[in-house]
This record gives sequence, C-alpha cells and structure tokens, in this order.
Amino acid sequence: MTRYEYDEEASAAWHMDVVHEVDDSPAPVSRWVDAMRRLNTINDPLARKLLALHRDCGSGSGVCDDGHDDADPIARRAGWGCETTEIIASHFDIEYPQGSSSDRP
Repeated sequence: MTRYEYDEEASAAWHMDVVHEVDDSPAPVSRWVDAMRRLNTINDPLARKLLALHRDCGSGSGVCDDGHDDADPIARRAGWGCETTEIIASHFDIEYPQGSSSDRP
C-alpha cells in the first residue's frame, strides 16, 4: 500500500509543500529472513548486543513493544521491528526488503 508523508523541514526550506511517497507494502517472509541473515553478518560487539536485545521488537513481546497490541506477523511487516534495529541496519548498509505486487500471494 502506498501512503504519503508531508516533509515539514523540506517544505519550510523550499517554501513549497513537499510530500514523499512511501511504499509500505509488506515483504515476503523469505526476504525478511534474508534481511535477518544480513543482520547476523554484523561482527561489531556492541551492535550484536543491541540486536540481541531488540530481536523480538515488532512481534508484540519485544522491549520496544511495551505491551502494544499492534504487532504484525512477519509476512505483513513493512520495516524493521523498532527504530534501534533500523538505525543499526542503516549504519551497516542493510536495507529492509520492500515487497512488490508480484511477491504477494
């Protein structure tokens, strides 16, 4: 599903409305597994410890979930489980795979 996000900072800088299209369609489970394998190649000790702490985030039982009932199954996720995992992945150039219409059952 495509959604749009208003960019306030760019809008103020450019003196016009700036909107970004965001494709938040889910990735298939096989792509999620591949992304997790790439995360597992990180050898930095601190990053490994942080990833271990945040492994379950997004499932409803992770440290960042804080008891929220909005957990999505892997097949419906469109991003990393939490901001911490996203920051670590970005630092090591690991992108969360984006789904496409041809990947959906």
